[in-house]
Amino acid sequence: MNCSEALRAYERTLTEAREFRILGSTEAAIEVVRALARVFDSCRKQPINIEELMRSAISARPTSQAVRNLLMLFFEKLLEKASTPSEITAGVSEAVREVENYVARARDTASELASRRIEDGDTIMTHSYSTTVLKAINKALERGLNISVYVTESRPGGEGKLVASYLGKRGVKTFLVVDSAVRYVMKSVDKVLVSAEAIAANGAVVNKVGTSALALAAKEARVRVYVVSGLYKFGTETVFGELVTIEEIEKPGLVIPTERAGELAPFIGRNLYVRTPLYDVTPPEYIDAIVTERGLIAPQAAIYLARELVGWPKAHRSLEVILAEVTSLWR
Repeated sequence: MNCSEALRAYERTLTEAREFRILGSTEAAIEVVRALARVFDSCRKQPINIEELMRSAISARPTSQAVRNLLMLFFEKLLEKASTPSEITAGVSEAVREVENYVARARDTASELASRRIEDGDTIMTHSYSTTVLKAINKALERGLNISVYVTESRPGGEGKLVASYLGKRGVKTFLVVDSAVRYVMKSVDKVLVSAEAIAANGAVVNKVGTSALALAAKEARVRVYVVSGLYKFGTETVFGELVTIEEIEKPGLVIPTERAGELAPFIGRNLYVRTPLYDVTPPEYIDAIVTERGLIAPQAAIYLARELVGWPKAHRSLEVILAEVTSLWR
């Protein structure tokens, strides 16, 4: 693959991530890291704007802390191995492998810990698509537990249908419900397991829109809510006042049924507006525990873990510093 082909492939990957053709924020982040690594490998000694490539990746999934944090980890691994441009390109494959191994270990440990919270006969509810949550359910099944699962359809996007299909193939008794039915069915649920797009320093969790309403219904029904996530989804910059971006897309087709499109089309943009937020924020008081590779933590303790991750006072290098170092080496 030459440099031009690698750059085009990188843009295709960003488009797939932006349009959610890659399910799961971790999967999207890993694919972006791999695509960027191919650019580094194919564009040796050619002028590329590393900062622009990085910014494009972050803007493709601005809410995803996994994209930002795993790209930063990739750059940090490169800088550990390189002091010249040739060493950068030589260390690309190993850096990618280290990122992949770190993520695999984090997810495996977090899902194992979450699975231990599942008891025989439990009915679990989940929302949106999370490989880590599915791994936790799989581990419970491997222990021989008899469980059933409520799955929301998870609009917009409806990726809950894929989760229901997956669980159905595993032979799990599965109930697929519309998002607005979570309060109605919560009386039949024992535990809620969801993942996260980002976790703020105050313990608030950003996840697929509808998560907050689900968690509120669970709190009202005294059902425990567990957020299963690797630490690479922690928004460490929120310790210093940065805000997590909440995406909202303009796609009326996600809300308006095809059979109604012609009827409503004349009013869209005039006096009819369709709002399609992708994520919402679940307050820490609605969450019982965040399950990470470091163990279960109370949401209110997230600030201490976030401070430890970045150092306090701030010890880790910022994105800008890392980009400057990599750019300087590339030249």
